[in-house]
Amino acid sequence: MKMLKKICVSLSTLTFILFALAFAGCADKEAEAEMARLTEKNASLQHTADSLQHTLDSLNAYNDSVKKSLQSLDMGI
Repeated sequence: MKMLKKICVSLSTLTFILFALAFAGCADKEAEAEMARLTEKNASLQHTADSLQHTLDSLNAYNDSVKKSLQSLDMGI
């Protein structure tokens, strides 16, 4: 969960930088290249965050299933 928060913070930071560069309206080739690089990195990080979220959701569903199974085995002893 901590890693997911770090990724979300990174995504927010990259998004902010991208918008700042876009609004600056620089025609500088270096700035455009950096913007393209950051856009690609942002997409990669977003994919990673989505994948981690899917894994977390799956593990939570499995955890709930195991809890229910254990509760059904409880015989009041």
